[in-house]
Amino acid sequence: MNRLPQSASTLLTVLALLFSSIASAQEAGELPKLNIIDQLGIPGLGSSSGGEKATFSAEYRIAEGTRRGQVSITATIVPDWHLYSVTQLPGGPQTSVIKLASSEHAATTGEFTPDVPPHIQQYEFFDVPVEEHDGVVVWTAPIQLAEGVDPTKTELQLKFNGQVCQNDGACIPIANKVVVAKFAGYYKETPKVTEYRTTSAHLTLRGKFEPATVAPGGSVTLTLTAEPDPTWHVYAYAKQDPLLISKPTLIAINEPSGWKTSHVTASAKPIEHELGLDEEPIAYFHEKPVSWSVAIIVPADAAPGAHTITGLIGYQTCTLVQCDLPTGAAFRGTVNVGTESVSGESLLSFTAAKYQDAASRTSQSEAGSTPPIDQVAGGGAKLDLNNLDTQSSTAELSTPVVLMMAFAAGFILNFMPCVLPVIGLKVMAFVQQAGDSRARSFMLNVWYSIGLMSVFLILATLSVFMGLGWGEQFSSITFNVILTSVVFAFALSFLGVWEIPIPGFVGTGKVNNLATKEGPSGAFFKGVLTTVLATPCSGPLLGSALTWAVSQPPPIAYAGFGCVGLGMASPYLLIGAFPQLVSFLPKPGAWMDTFKHLMGFVLLGTVIFLLTFIPIPFVVPTVAFMMGLWAAFWWIGRVPLTESLDKKAAAWVAATAFAALIGFVSYGAPFEPVRSTNLVAIMTTRFQRAIDQELSTRSIAIPTIRENASHDRGNELAWRPYTQQLLEQLTSEKKTVFVDFTADW
Repeated sequence: MNRLPQSASTLLTVLALLFSSIASAQEAGELPKLNIIDQLGIPGLGSSSGGEKATFSAEYRIAEGTRRGQVSITATIVPDWHLYSVTQLPGGPQTSVIKLASSEHAATTGEFTPDVPPHIQQYEFFDVPVEEHDGVVVWTAPIQLAEGVDPTKTELQLKFNGQVCQNDGACIPIANKVVVAKFAGYYKETPKVTEYRTTSAHLTLRGKFEPATVAPGGSVTLTLTAEPDPTWHVYAYAKQDPLLISKPTLIAINEPSGWKTSHVTASAKPIEHELGLDEEPIAYFHEKPVSWSVAIIVPADAAPGAHTITGLIGYQTCTLVQCDLPTGAAFRGTVNVGTESVSGESLLSFTAAKYQDAASRTSQSEAGSTPPIDQVAGGGAKLDLNNLDTQSSTAELSTPVVLMMAFAAGFILNFMPCVLPVIGLKVMAFVQQAGDSRARSFMLNVWYSIGLMSVFLILATLSVFMGLGWGEQFSSITFNVILTSVVFAFALSFLGVWEIPIPGFVGTGKVNNLATKEGPSGAFFKGVLTTVLATPCSGPLLGSALTWAVSQPPPIAYAGFGCVGLGMASPYLLIGAFPQLVSFLPKPGAWMDTFKHLMGFVLLGTVIFLLTFIPIPFVVPTVAFMMGLWAAFWWIGRVPLTESLDKKAAAWVAATAFAALIGFVSYGAPFEPVRSTNLVAIMTTRFQRAIDQELSTRSIAIPTIRENASHDRGNELAWRPYTQQLLEQLTSEKKTVFVDFTADW
């Protein structure tokens, strides 16, 4: 299939948005209802011409003896084309929107949900995962007929807005596509499939909502129960897939707009099991039935009636000697909103899904698209799989005791390797303050502490409102590249390439002694840098204190982070108040230049350490970008600080332009397509090629080794195809078994 140029694809996408806007304005009465789409005759836009890429049909059914029913719309999509989901998040392609046209005959009482979950795709040019449907997809929504309506004589009209896109990128808009839903008969209401099993896992799933009816502003609890088969276990819940060998249970909920979900809590603590592997030394799993609960807060302005909530659960079942492939299930249930809460339960129904769909959805949620609320109805703290031991120990301690632990943890952070490069700068500041008054020395250390504390308060805010844990910002490539570049710039300043225009931050001797003394701005930014560099490290008590803090209400969470910051700042406040504590330091002299240069090399070592957090394809582009920064700061350093403002500004403009050019060559512009030519694209291609070559070498070498080995020694056993029965037979005979296997998850 020929590919359309990127410009053509972009033009069609813009046309899709334009037509959708025009159609919406026509519907609202803001524009005359000219049949623009039919006049254009574009296939897929509701024209009568052939060749449509997506065709639609609709029908509705009514439950016997009631006015309740279901309306469904079916989209049939030609091969190599797709539609986008009705739950597609902003920041991606155009969301599909299905609505029942204004009618006095019927009204929908819930959201349209698909019969199959969308495929989750990741594209570099979209900020969020893309949800696509191909083939045939059926969306269904509950409806309520009005009094006196005869369904056998009534037709309903549905309207579809969205776009149908080719897998290569070309898109055709679908604006206000009218689909007539005819009555398809009555049906008997049958119980939903409330118990789910699949042949790919040794586990039974159940689920429910409680209560049966909830008042606006109240909360309803979603409970998912997993019952492993005897001798089998299911792995514990995690917020997202850590990409290790065993796969944790993942839960993603598609709640209606404006509704909020709490953190997931488990009915029992998981079992800790030593695996004996370097990659994953401990596994956490449940051998007995376990329930995971999520509180869902209903908005105070929620409309009365039935509201459909869907979601995904991904899980893996194992014994101590074998595992099923990771799998998943899509669940669906109804929350009834009424004037007052009514006790009872509403059961969930399940359909098959993929583990990867749940992994993609939870990864998207952790990026901040669905921030959880902090209070969990019914109590209970968040479960952190990385800190189960510390979480249980702090849960029984009082708040003052844990805050004291947080203070001690912050104090210990000063002695972690991540912080030592900046501590050297603080030592130089103490030497410079030797001749100052106690008041000035104390205030400079206060400014240092304010800079340090400000970062802790930012981290507390990220934790409270986005669920971001200690050091999790290092999972962001952008953050790692920026921090590495900043530390590299500081190192160049210490080595005399340029001078940071903040009094006392480095002090190269190019200006008078007064200017080299530390000022409030220099002290503040040293505090900021110290804390940012501390976040990759941990220390005694820190995990316990912060794990406890993030599970508390916001005021206590801020207090926990604040105590860590205060503990880290305490030595400097103490020295500021009593300068004689560092009287053993030598007086200012030429040795400070040597010490400063040594600290520059230490910071270069920190740069190497920070590069380990960056994915391999981005390492070479980052090094290239730092070379561009080196040249830019060398250019800035050629202009003395005593020169006129015009000359210094010209140097900064030229240097910034050069650094931006190198950044463009290294990483490309954010709006470039995936196939853009930059170092990231080149290194990604080479890295993938190396992986493919290694995998192909292994796949060829293993059979060759087996064949040769069978001829080398007559007493060597031949390989036998794997079967479950053969494995059980050999292990029951207490024979040693070696299984050669691969996995594609």
